[in-house]
Amino acid sequence: MGKFDFSVIRTLRMKLGITADELAKRANLTRVTVANLETGGGNPTIETIDALSKAFQLPANELVRLAEVTKCEIGHTEKFKKKEAAGTHIWFPNFEIYHMKAPQGARKEADPKHHENTAEICVVLSGKLKAMVGGQVFELGPGEALRFKALHDHYFDVINDAEFLLIHHNIV
Repeated sequence: MGKFDFSVIRTLRMKLGITADELAKRANLTRVTVANLETGGGNPTIETIDALSKAFQLPANELVRLAEVTKCEIGHTEKFKKKEAAGTHIWFPNFEIYHMKAPQGARKEADPKHHENTAEICVVLSGKLKAMVGGQVFELGPGEALRFKALHDHYFDVINDAEFLLIHHNIV
């Protein structure tokens, strides 16, 4: 498994506040197996991955995903200007950010082609927005955020010149 580094189990274990011996007991593994994996060695079997994922209360595929060697991804970036809003679109697989600036009176309407099984987060950096999501109205000021399933009908009205982030991520 050269594309995987299961040393992440050390971080997961420490997050739980347990010792390697305790993890080995919970997963019904030997202390040596846990030590090998924590130091980036070893080649876990599917049974070992399953046992560890149960000990961490994670799905096995999530533990494997956490162990993928790729630690950093470079985002794709593109400037845009649409109607009255301008900003930067940054995207990664399963995750995208729109950093937007819009003047008072502008409206940002939802684009259904960007919303599948995703959640959307709106974070106001400056100014003030009115968000309408599925018939509910929310007013957001600097430092405030709202999260919702992006398939809901929604739009944002800019009450005062605003800078804000719209973040889309897959719902697991």
